[in-house]
Amino acid sequence: MMMISMLRFRSQPLALLGRVSFGAKAGSRMLSAKALGGPGVGGAAGRGQSASEKPQPVVEIPYKDLAEMTPEVVQLLRKAFVGPKAYGAVAITNIPGYAQLRRKAFRAGIDLALLDSDGRQRAAAVNNTYPGWSGTPGSETHPLQSSMLFNVKEVIPNGKVDPFFGKNIFPSEEYKNTWVSFSTHMHNIAMEVVRGCDRVLEEDVADWASHGRSLGRLADEGPALAGRFICYDSGFTREDRLMDDRDKAEDVVEQLSEIAPVKSAGHAADGLASMRTHSTPVKSAGHAGDGLASMRTHSTPVKSAGHAGDGLASMRTHSTPVKSAGHAGDGLASMRTHSTPVKSAGHAGDGLASMRTHSTPVKSAGHAGDGLASMRTHSTPVKSAGHAGDGLASMRTHSTPVKSAGHAGDGLASMRTHSTPVKSAGHAGDGLASMRTHSTPVKSAGHAGDGLASMRTHSTPVKSAGHSADGRAMSPLSSQYRTTLGSSASMQVAQISTSLQTVDQDDYPGLVADEFLEAEPEAGDYWLPWHIDSNFVTVLHKEMYVRESDASLVPEPEGSGLLMMNKVGDVVKFECSDEDALVLQMGAFGQIYSGGQLTACRHAVLSPRPPGTARFNFCNFWYVPWETVCDTPRGYERQAINTGWNAMMDDSYLNITMRQSFWAFRKFMTSPEARVQFADSVQFKELSEMLPLFQSKAGGSQPQIQVDLITDVRCPFSLISQSNLEAAVANLSMNAQVELRFHPLFLNPNVAKEGESLDDYLWREYGYTKEFAHSEDYPLRKAAVQAGINLNPHRRVVNTFDAFCLVEAAQAMQLQQRLVQVLSRRYFEEAEDISDEQVLVAAAVECGMCGKEALEKIKSLEVRARVQGRYDQLSARLGEVPHFLLRERISGNGLEVGGMRSVQEWEDLLQRVLEKSRFVGMSIPGMHGKEVFLPEANPHAPVSLAYNAQHGWSPTTWPYQDDDFSRMDETPDGNMYAEARLVEHLDESSLERLTGAYRSIMKAAPDGFSVLDLCGSWNSHFPEELIGHASRVVVHGLNVKELEANLQATEQHVQDLNECSQLPWNADSFDLITLALSVQYLTDPRKVFSEMHRVLKPGGMAVVAYSHRCFLEKSVRVWADATDDGEGHAHLICRYFQHGPQGGWEKLSTVDVSPQHGDPLWLVLAVKPR
Repeated sequence: MMMISMLRFRSQPLALLGRVSFGAKAGSRMLSAKALGGPGVGGAAGRGQSASEKPQPVVEIPYKDLAEMTPEVVQLLRKAFVGPKAYGAVAITNIPGYAQLRRKAFRAGIDLALLDSDGRQRAAAVNNTYPGWSGTPGSETHPLQSSMLFNVKEVIPNGKVDPFFGKNIFPSEEYKNTWVSFSTHMHNIAMEVVRGCDRVLEEDVADWASHGRSLGRLADEGPALAGRFICYDSGFTREDRLMDDRDKAEDVVEQLSEIAPVKSAGHAADGLASMRTHSTPVKSAGHAGDGLASMRTHSTPVKSAGHAGDGLASMRTHSTPVKSAGHAGDGLASMRTHSTPVKSAGHAGDGLASMRTHSTPVKSAGHAGDGLASMRTHSTPVKSAGHAGDGLASMRTHSTPVKSAGHAGDGLASMRTHSTPVKSAGHAGDGLASMRTHSTPVKSAGHAGDGLASMRTHSTPVKSAGHSADGRAMSPLSSQYRTTLGSSASMQVAQISTSLQTVDQDDYPGLVADEFLEAEPEAGDYWLPWHIDSNFVTVLHKEMYVRESDASLVPEPEGSGLLMMNKVGDVVKFECSDEDALVLQMGAFGQIYSGGQLTACRHAVLSPRPPGTARFNFCNFWYVPWETVCDTPRGYERQAINTGWNAMMDDSYLNITMRQSFWAFRKFMTSPEARVQFADSVQFKELSEMLPLFQSKAGGSQPQIQVDLITDVRCPFSLISQSNLEAAVANLSMNAQVELRFHPLFLNPNVAKEGESLDDYLWREYGYTKEFAHSEDYPLRKAAVQAGINLNPHRRVVNTFDAFCLVEAAQAMQLQQRLVQVLSRRYFEEAEDISDEQVLVAAAVECGMCGKEALEKIKSLEVRARVQGRYDQLSARLGEVPHFLLRERISGNGLEVGGMRSVQEWEDLLQRVLEKSRFVGMSIPGMHGKEVFLPEANPHAPVSLAYNAQHGWSPTTWPYQDDDFSRMDETPDGNMYAEARLVEHLDESSLERLTGAYRSIMKAAPDGFSVLDLCGSWNSHFPEELIGHASRVVVHGLNVKELEANLQATEQHVQDLNECSQLPWNADSFDLITLALSVQYLTDPRKVFSEMHRVLKPGGMAVVAYSHRCFLEKSVRVWADATDDGEGHAHLICRYFQHGPQGGWEKLSTVDVSPQHGDPLWLVLAVKPR
């Protein structure tokens, strides 16, 4: 069922409890009887099972028997949760009074969702993982859909608020009481089931109780039982091809059993290329989730030569392991939980962060095998997203079949061996030259529909081949002119794919083929795809269905319902003798904690897409104490984790805390990226980390966009696309907002110094005559003319390393774009040799550079090393040029695209980047009644939501003990700070964010304001242009030399606040107090914050900034226990304000101003009442 956190596992190892991943494969069809395991659902026979061997139904236990907990009941619980045939679920039936309570609560929830907009507003949640109402019924695009969430543990007898989860909020007292009555009964019954499972484990697991393990204790002490009443829209569907994966896996096994043994099949997810040899077709030639292509040799075509769901259409050859940002084989940096925050949050194998939802049915879940499980929503049919399985939405056209161009649809060329040579040097009938970057002829042109040049061999790791379908923004009909890269150790072919928007079809009638016929739209099969809940246990009920128009109940639509699966693959539809039964499913945490003795429930919910019918259910996700580690009884580590095609979990979920799991889930779910329209590809994140954002020189209030163009300056496709981009920028009047930066990715870094005639190159490589290449009908020439470029056919193929050294040097003078324009004109139109030093110097002078300095830069070892280093980085990740990375500078949000784009396409893409920039910036109360806008704040981050999620609640008494403020090192702090340290404690991008926050706050300060920087040092990070307006800047710290080095201070004061917390200044002395990166060291924070309150003027403001870095031995224990817990520490600092002095502060705010790539930076701010 839908839960606060979910697991979705394939054969790839994933990363943490709390990840969600829906629909790991593209290509859709309604779920067939075969997919469910046989001729029908609920008693259907699975593959390999005779029709007479029907799967057993889910175990039912009457409540009366459960209450007595007889040995027979314990045995039924064992049947429900133990063994390969167990579904990991049990239904408790005939509960006295339960039906009435359930139906009354469901009715109240349905009416709230569909009929009571005012109630939804009164109960509005700050975001979808916090208590309250979230979502828009009928048009919700978030994976959690529309729902009402509350913490059951807060409302049951003796319950209490859990600030980390959030404070409950209800639309009315009546609504609250209705759900409290139902939930209390539900909780008590579920506790009996959990205690019964303890009885099973006491009998089956040695020393279970004697080692202090108890499911019942964890359930009782857990701070949160997330009760979510969910409204699934009628048009909401998701795709899942898990059952097809099973069929494919079994087919391969059957085929291999009939032939000679495979010589070296490799191991799934072994991270190595394996040199496999098959004598019969293989449906899936990659190792699921191995993250690497295999040097396979086939005598017959391979139907799908990529890696199942890895987000890359690969078949790559590597000499070293892939530097995957995620766990081995998943191809993604995916929502993992670490001791420090993980910045890249995608999901294993899908090439996109998933949990995707749409306001309309998702009628295409991606084209089969295109490398993107995209759950795309199309307003119009997609005519062609490339060849099925090619990993690239490429809009290819052929006038005749490609008889033997490799293996069709594999997504990448792969060092294959054919029984006969393929002499064709291009794609048959494609009408365009394939720009090969080789010095020797290639007899095999590559592979039909592979979307990239073939015969690729990489001598360095390839993180991602950069396919347009891997999660990058790419319109179905976009121009896909691309040049594929060569390297010193490889032969690589460039493929030019035509665009209907760029090349006149009338001139090339043979270019249009069946690929451009409109595709039949397809829809997903599921409201909820196959998964295992990641939490402890889940409690749920039979769903109800209603008309969205009037909220009236309707029967369950045919083809709907909850499916469950056991380890051996039996699938049943959940049916029960009691419509109002309570169903308890074991979660992943419960399975792991029991050492695998108890089985977590694999389940899914089918959707026939009933028009106008919404589905409702009440699901409860039980969390154990937040600091509980997900570990196993000793010796049970191996059996605690599932394996096989339906594993849905792996050992990366071991040994992380419940808090880490939930926090990672919340971080993703509260981000705009949770919605498909704002999802970033993994490659976007990797390139963003590699290519830093620079502060804009333009200033002003309009969003600034940085475009990083990764290319070779002799690539004609890059020139055309860049020219179209510049035209689009001008059309949108964004010249002052957009800056281009250029990075090297050479077509062939080993071109000889003397170069080569382009005519000779095209004839040798592609068989193109000089007459054709010089003609007006040459397709590349026609595309250039449309962009206002006159390509000179007499230019030579030259080495461009020196040219890029000059481009690199020009960046410091803000002349890169101008220099590239000059070099492009000289090379492409005037046919000058841009490898010649004299030509380069002349180009530099034309741009306003000094000729002598330009020559020095070209020869500079430092500059050459930078260019070489950047090329090495980029060539390890990208396989084609041009490649563009577009980002809004403050948010870091944006997209990546490749290939040649039209002016209109660039205008659309620039608008999309601006749209993604809307998700930053928030207003907070400032000093003296002024409002402050923080443009760099992320309003969706958990820290930014932390305070508002309390809905005004705070503990009435101080919630901490003295021991919470003890430290590992209790020696005087003066000893540690005896020596001056003129160092920074965060990286540059994070410190820039700190200065930016101070800038926004000080802009609202009165003239002649006064500021106190507590626990400061040699650098207060105040903005220079504003701090000069202050009449007084007092900097406090522990080392006098550090303070004397602070050029912004007008006064310095040395004092150990842990020895004496009383400040020496008079009351009402300062307008602003800052406390940056030191709050974690205060041993008596209430006294210090009370003193801050005393010396602050009425209406003045205090700003506390913190991160995940600290001197651990000097940090107080309550902080050091979880140094990376930004949200938890926000609550802690709020308590300092709320109790120092109690009731003394108002208008608290918690804000996340972290850069996308850098140390996190969080703020807690408060105002002294006027």
